[in-house]
Amino acid sequence: MVYNMQKLKLFLLFLSFVCLIILSGCNVIDGITGKDNEEQKTTIHPVLLNGEWGYINQKGKMVISPRFDEARDASNGYAAVRNGTLWGFVKTDPAQVILTSTFSTLGDFEDDLAPAQLPSGQYGYINGSGEFVIEAQFDFAAKFSNGYAAVRTDGLWGYVSSTGATVIEPVYSDARSFSNGLAAVETFNGWIYINSEGNTVLDPAFQITDAGEFEDGIAPIQTVDGWGYINKAGNPIITPEYDSARKFSEGRASVNDDGYIGFIDKEGEFIIPAQFNDVKSFSEDMAAVQLSSDWFYINKKSGKIVINTPYENAESFVNGIARVQEGENENATYGYINKKGDYVWYPSK
Repeated sequence: MVYNMQKLKLFLLFLSFVCLIILSGCNVIDGITGKDNEEQKTTIHPVLLNGEWGYINQKGKMVISPRFDEARDASNGYAAVRNGTLWGFVKTDPAQVILTSTFSTLGDFEDDLAPAQLPSGQYGYINGSGEFVIEAQFDFAAKFSNGYAAVRTDGLWGYVSSTGATVIEPVYSDARSFSNGLAAVETFNGWIYINSEGNTVLDPAFQITDAGEFEDGIAPIQTVDGWGYINKAGNPIITPEYDSARKFSEGRASVNDDGYIGFIDKEGEFIIPAQFNDVKSFSEDMAAVQLSSDWFYINKKSGKIVINTPYENAESFVNGIARVQEGENENATYGYINKKGDYVWYPSK
């Protein structure tokens, strides 16, 4: 009888396990084989190994073997790579080499279009197959943003659409990317903001000597009194008084106050005091900051250093990992850490 009860218990245990698999679909199998959600993310990160660049995923697994003289960070599904003096690109999903050694210069992709320069010197825009969909005809070309791209012709800047049509004639001395529906452009009387029809939207009574992109309805601008911020109505909401200012990221913006950098909120209050020599913008609730000559990482909520290992340089987090540099010049090595400060790719060169 005892033996039969043991058999019944084993049978019921087995039946429960089978039901669990049926109810959960492939999640149990994926868990066993390691195919979790993080593994399925589609970012790749450049690494230097034995003098050549390749790419890893966010778990530190090599996905494109080292073969390039230079490799840039991925942007919108692609990353630029260089062999010799010419550039090509790789794709992130799946990670694969698409085109190499073709262009003199290659910018970031946006909506499957990237600015590219031919050896002849002219710029146009290519698609994800490396084909020019907007003919190489410009002196310079910036990446697309909000459906438009700034281009320079005969020394003046205008804008084109993704079809290659000129939507704003080249009449400006300089031009920024569209963001929040507006773009900063330089005129003979200073900087103003225009909309996608080329109409002037913001032309304040005070002169803007330099201007940045809008983020969450706020943009950094420079006047004779220093850097501050305006809203989309053109009103100063943070007094121009800083030595420098960057656009907002995750609700924080870095400003240089009398030689030191800190982070302010949208009311202009210092959330993290000005105490750093340099900083990177917040990304994934973390920011790289420089104290003296060393780089560390701080948390957005507390403002305190949470990764206290000193690095020669440190970049922003992307999908849970960040590139850091140890040593300098010929002794420089590059690795990737997670948010605990543990290496997922040990420094190499």
